[in-house]
Amino acid sequence: MLILLKKEKIISYLITICIIIMLFVAGNFMPVENETMQTSAKTSKDLPIYSVETNENKVALTINCAW
Repeated sequence: MLILLKKEKIISYLITICIIIMLFVAGNFMPVENETMQTSAKTSKDLPIYSVETNENKVALTINCAW
């Protein structure tokens, strides 16, 4: 199998590979700060009502879309 590449294409491939390697090296040697970020969230969840005690003979059909 013979692959013919022009000089411009070889140079563009080499530049691309060098940029990828530089980004990888720069990303691995960046100083990591050990700071924690405080977030706020609602601590108690509102749960859906699954059943209700009643003396009446009724049936309710619901569709739960929150999978």
